Amino acid sequence: MNSIKRIEQSYDFMINGIKDASDDDLIVLSDNDEIPNFNSDDFKKSKKNILIFKQLFFYYKFDLLYDRLLWHGSRACKKKYLKSFSWLKNIKNRKYPLWRFDTYFTPLKQRNLDIVNNGGWHFTNVKNAEDLFIKLSNYGHHNEFEATGYTIDNLKKHINDKIVTFNHFADKTDDNSKYDYNYKLKNIDHKLLPEYLTLHKDRYKEWFDE
Repeated sequence: MNSIKRIEQSYDFMINGIKDASDDDLIVLSDNDEIPNFNSDDFKKSKKNILIFKQLFFYYKFDLLYDRLLWHGSRACKKKYLKSFSWLKNIKNRKYPLWRFDTYFTPLKQRNLDIVNNGGWHFTNVKNAEDLFIKLSNYGHHNEFEATGYTIDNLKKHINDKIVTFNHFADKTDDNSKYDYNYKLKNIDHKLLPEYLTLHKDRYKEWFDE
């Protein structure tokens, strides 16, 4: 019944998919709404064991930017450094100095790590209100969403008004404040989007705001 444990189990099962990879092959873990930018200069120059991609954060539409937060999404390391996919997913998204002795005692705090700037794009909740309601009612933190009492009509209004109601800065232990938020999304220059989207804008026009 623990949705978070189910997610971790699905991550760890993916280790079966890289059995034939070489130890020096780069393994990239990326949720299906995260697109890493392999053209980033930081990515090309890095010699660190672990990489975390800092990504632009979009809501509802491909060109609606949540500009209050950059998303630390896609992660990568060589196979020989990979403990498990859930370990890679849960590594803290910051670099720790040599004098931080606590890094020797927890595998989630790493010193041999780079944060990749211009690291790609995170497109979350790019769905119509009906499909978004199904997603939020069934994802890892569904209990927080259910506590709001939001209906499909509420979600339609949020999308039409370009409003984010989930507070990413709320205390992780305070479920009551998670959706006590109201932030207006920004339209973005399409030049900042993945080239594939700009070249196929007509195909995906329903998912563009402008």
